[in-house]
Amino acid sequence: MFDLVKNLCRDDRGATATEYALLIVFVAVGIAAGANILGTNISNLFNAIGTELSKLNPALPPLP
Repeated sequence: MFDLVKNLCRDDRGATATEYALLIVFVAVGIAAGANILGTNISNLFNAIGTELSKLNPALPPLP
């Protein structure tokens, strides 16, 4: 029984899997935060473009 516990303590395969899982979580959080910031900036950009376009008063050609 003692040998089994000693072997389990030496086995580090689970630690590697845990490290990869944490890495994936951190990457996912970074992507989510970046998408949120980028989405907000793109929304503000399109709102500014829409505001400027609504200020335009195009001249229509005369009717025949």
